[in-house]
Amino acid sequence: GMVTCVVHDNGAGIPLEMLATVFDKSATDPEKTGTGLGLAIVKQIVEAHGGTVSAESVHGAGATFTFSLPSKEDS
Repeated sequence: GMVTCVVHDNGAGIPLEMLATVFDKSATDPEKTGTGLGLAIVKQIVEAHGGTVSAESVHGAGATFTFSLPSKEDS
């Protein structure tokens, strides 16, 4: 019983060398502004609810973010 959500964009993608740390605090693209907290917060919330989160990307061809959360048990 997991619910999985997938979000895909067609942006610039994430360079391979940054993909492993994309959910770390302060992980940012040096060419863009930002604090690097957004995806770290997402990971913390998802994991606090017993779920998982991941990212896949081809640089230049967008990124796909997937998160799964336990489904609510039927009463």
